[in-house]
Amino acid sequence: MRAPFRDRRSGQPDDRGAAAVELVGYVTIVVMAALLCLQGVYVSQVGAVAQQAARDGARARALGQDVASAVYSQVPSWARVEDVRAQSSGGAFVVEVDVRVPIVVRGVTSASIVVSRDAVMPGS
Repeated sequence: MRAPFRDRRSGQPDDRGAAAVELVGYVTIVVMAALLCLQGVYVSQVGAVAQQAARDGARARALGQDVASAVYSQVPSWARVEDVRAQSSGGAFVVEVDVRVPIVVRGVTSASIVVSRDAVMPGS
C-alpha cells in the first residue's frame, strides 16, 4: 500500500495545494492588517469630530443657543455621541463631548473605545 500524498512517479512528497493553503493564510493576515489600519483611521477621525463638536457646542452655549443640537449636527452618522455636558466655570462656558468609536464592521461598536474632548468659550 502506498503512502498518501506521494507522487506516483518519483515517490517524493506531493505538495500540490500547498500554495493555495499559504495564499489563504497570507490573505487573512493582509485583511486583518488592513482592518486594523482602518480602525486607527476611525479613532483619529472620531477625535477630530469630537473636538469640533465640543467647539461648536461651546460656541452655541456662548451665543445662548441649544448646545445638544450644535453638537449632534457636527457628528457624522457613523459615530455615536455618548454624552454631552455643558457648564459655566469662572465666566467661561465649558462643553465636554464623549463620542463612541465604531468598530470597522459597520453597525458594531465597543463601549470601551470612547473619545472625550472638551472646549472652553469665554463668556460675556
